[in-house]
Amino acid sequence: MQVAPALRRLLTFPRTRSLWRRIYHRGRLDLWFPQLPLALAVGVAGGLALLPAVTRYLDDYLHLKFAGLTSSLHPLAMSVPELILKGVPNAAIGAVQLLVAIGLILRSRFAWVTALLMTLAQVAIAIGYNHQAFYAPNVLYVMALFVALLVSGGAFTRSSVTASTLFAFAATMLLLAYGVLGSLFLGQGFAPPINDLQQAVYFTVVTMSTVGYGDILPKTDDARLFVVSLIVVGITVFVTTLSALVGPILQGRLSHILEPRGAKKMRRVDHYIIAGTGALARNTARELVQRGLGLVVITDDETARVDGAEMELGDATDLDVLRRAGAENARAVLALSEDDAENAFVILALKDLDSPAKKIAAVNARKNMERVRRVQPDMIMAPNVFGGEVLAMALTEEKIDGEKLMERYLDVRAAGNSPA
Repeated sequence: MQVAPALRRLLTFPRTRSLWRRIYHRGRLDLWFPQLPLALAVGVAGGLALLPAVTRYLDDYLHLKFAGLTSSLHPLAMSVPELILKGVPNAAIGAVQLLVAIGLILRSRFAWVTALLMTLAQVAIAIGYNHQAFYAPNVLYVMALFVALLVSGGAFTRSSVTASTLFAFAATMLLLAYGVLGSLFLGQGFAPPINDLQQAVYFTVVTMSTVGYGDILPKTDDARLFVVSLIVVGITVFVTTLSALVGPILQGRLSHILEPRGAKKMRRVDHYIIAGTGALARNTARELVQRGLGLVVITDDETARVDGAEMELGDATDLDVLRRAGAENARAVLALSEDDAENAFVILALKDLDSPAKKIAAVNARKNMERVRRVQPDMIMAPNVFGGEVLAMALTEEKIDGEKLMERYLDVRAAGNSPA
């Protein structure tokens, strides 16, 4: 009879979030989730896309026919391989997916954007070849992968111009090779025919850039499908490259223009960090800012800004977010969330970082005092419990022992010492 109320309590947001944080830290998910599963999933998608083309190519051209390999690849061959007609577009996307899977492991933002767009292009090409393919298992898998990538975007925040340039260059070269080889194989399907490497490179570059002079036109269905796939994949690579390389430069320039004159970013050394956005966190942040102290507020709410303090968007229990906030060089980290479990997990995350910063945790419920003490913060604050007991004492005209109350609800002993 009590199952329904228990289930409702379990599904309430604070309890669910606490359970997730417990699993997150005990499983050390911050070290591998979600980047590793998504990288494997994207790699599998790339392998599945490459497999038919590779096996067909091996069967048709490399099965005891090494001597005839050069002639079989000649653009003037009378028969056009089936591989090029239907396998290469997916194969090109699959090769890019295998490449960006490495970037996903490193939490590269550029790799995430590329994987997202390539997965979408993979679905579009599969349905374009066969409208009934919408319900095919491989297409459903890729669609599920697209959704998983879409909802996991917040985990891929690392931006490196060098890495982005490397991935963009590799993707562009791969696409160029795909366009040149496809143009040579389907040379007779164009008017005028593409008979040499120079023509193939010219046509590929003109098509990838969407200039389209019209001097070489596809005249067969196979050639038209190839051109469509080249344009789709080319635009995808172009958009991801533009967003990865030009985006950060423009963002930095706009931030420089919009910042008030004389405003400088704080050097995140010997500063304070507050994790949380409740009343205690906001009031403490204002007091620290008034005293001219460097402060970084970690929150997942973009609207919870504090004048004079820097903000770091993300989960304060995530090691990468703590590193970006400078927890390894901070003077103190204050876990002041209204969720006691979250505060405890922040302290545990700081211990995983081996941060020398002073660790302060807030406790909002009396029942959680001992639980938070077990994670051994340097200081425990229980303002809600403290205020409630003082008010009760005043109403019942009991003698208020300030020293005893401070000892119970403002524990400033060194971590590891048990309270008296």
